[in-house]
Amino acid sequence: MGKNNFAENVATAPYNFVPLNSTVISSDNDSSVITGIHDRYDYLERLTGYIECKLETLTPIYIRGGLTKEEVKAKKEAKDNSNFFSPAGQIRIPGSSLRGMIRTLVEIASWGKFGFFEDRNLYFRGFADNCKNLREEYDSQMRSYDMESERTIYKMLAGYIVKEGFKYFIYPAEKTGKKEKQFYNMKIEEASEEIKKIGKKRENYNYYKLKDGRSIVVSGPMSNKKDPELSKKHDWVINKIDRNIQNKIEIPEIDIQNYNRDESRGNKVPDLMKLCYDDKEVPCFYVEWLDGENNKRVSFGNTALFRVSYQKSIRDHIPINGIKNKEKIDFANAIFGNTFEGEKDSNVNPIAGRVFFEDAKLVNPNNNCLMDEEPPGILLGPKPTSFQLYLEQDSNIVDELKNYNSGARIRGNKFYWHKSGDKWEYKYHDQGNSNEKVKPKKIQPVKSYTEFKFQIRYENLSENELGALLFALKLPEGCAHKIGMGKPYGLGSVKITPRLYISDRSGRYLTLFNGNGWGLAEYKQKDRVLNETVSAFEGYILQNMSPSDKGKASSLWETHRLKQLKKLLEVQKGKNLEKDKKTEYMNLKKFRYRDVLPIPEDI
Repeated sequence: MGKNNFAENVATAPYNFVPLNSTVISSDNDSSVITGIHDRYDYLERLTGYIECKLETLTPIYIRGGLTKEEVKAKKEAKDNSNFFSPAGQIRIPGSSLRGMIRTLVEIASWGKFGFFEDRNLYFRGFADNCKNLREEYDSQMRSYDMESERTIYKMLAGYIVKEGFKYFIYPAEKTGKKEKQFYNMKIEEASEEIKKIGKKRENYNYYKLKDGRSIVVSGPMSNKKDPELSKKHDWVINKIDRNIQNKIEIPEIDIQNYNRDESRGNKVPDLMKLCYDDKEVPCFYVEWLDGENNKRVSFGNTALFRVSYQKSIRDHIPINGIKNKEKIDFANAIFGNTFEGEKDSNVNPIAGRVFFEDAKLVNPNNNCLMDEEPPGILLGPKPTSFQLYLEQDSNIVDELKNYNSGARIRGNKFYWHKSGDKWEYKYHDQGNSNEKVKPKKIQPVKSYTEFKFQIRYENLSENELGALLFALKLPEGCAHKIGMGKPYGLGSVKITPRLYISDRSGRYLTLFNGNGWGLAEYKQKDRVLNETVSAFEGYILQNMSPSDKGKASSLWETHRLKQLKKLLEVQKGKNLEKDKKTEYMNLKKFRYRDVLPIPEDI
């Protein structure tokens, strides 16, 4: 394949990534506070108080509300609800959303571990892909080509999935003929006649049990100019089941979970797991393999050229979450807490959080802050299988791209560019689709330039931990946060202005009342104190990061990683890219070329 031209044929997307750090930096707080002693205040060395925040919406924002009791009884789902988050009828931004947004920024700025992610094996089918590496990767597991006979030699096996109790097994199909084949091809015309004999009509994406125990499996329509063998009009025939229990293969639970979470499998492709509830023997094709820990694994599908699992999971592409960093407690976990459920081989005890986010309330609750109801642009789910976008690439030559069986690192934390917020509504004609059924449900966002206020209470933080929190809140001039839904279309841009209050713990217990209120001894700090606290945190991180991460930077925002973050947070930068159409989703034709997504500062 030819080389992509970065100047002309680059990938475009409404998002980009902040690259991973090379090392993880531990929190400076001692283990007695981090591991959960919250029954006393340490007023000599720790800081307690609150941060008062003003939040202004720069674009419309939308956060879906919960269901009412009546809606729950009607068996509605959350996606059916278009109301903005409004507990007790009061419009708010939930504290959980604010907390998640700020935690991610703390994690990045403090050189922490890569946060919450779903560890799983992704699936691919690459027999006709534009990328040579992916085609070869697929062939190595599924097939080869015999030059002498000029025929494809399939490596996959065939059998039947059987559900026994709570477990699933594959019973191989019987082997017949001189070559002891479990399956073979049958011309569509012949297959149609065989299917007629059992009183049924041949349909795509279906299978049929014949009276002699064999099964005919029909895939979807296929035409492939690069591989004439695949374009032949035939169906697959699987021999009858071999009931010898010594040959059956148990499908590991992890492979069942991965199969169920394969979001890229077509809607028309049958779900073999669900079919097992109605059919005691579901025909399938499969391959066996060993993972990095030498465990036996199985990939399976409904036709011979099915989607196969990558042998490396997402976790394998996050080196900073590896063995040497498992016992480290970074700033994000120390401040916000973590149960560490699902952490493989982790001996770290659960950590209680020491920050508490309130819901953001309207400054002027009597004003009408809601826009008219409109359907938003069609939102596409994340496509991590697009390795040219989600993995770091050393080359933009399509044949040299690294996939999930390589040692490439994931790109990092995903952020959406800021946009004007003027084009978030669904444009019927602009979508290039005349089907009214795809029109999304209407939503009612909060208007631009609406003001909210909220507080963040903190307890027993070190100066550097408080600095990390303030660093994530007080962004550089011209930058803004993103929150809520509809980010790809420009919703969710907000500006936060923090004010720091620190509690005098000894003074609190000297005076019970202060005027008509309790004597809390919480005092507003000057901007100088806030800036000094942030500077102390920056100095700690710069001192402890690796030379490769630091480079010649004298502040965190000058490091390579945070330069990319700053670009993504710059409001005007995002608007300029929107105007130049550099942050749009690619159409399918362009997407198939697998152009690489440049880093933020190169766009």
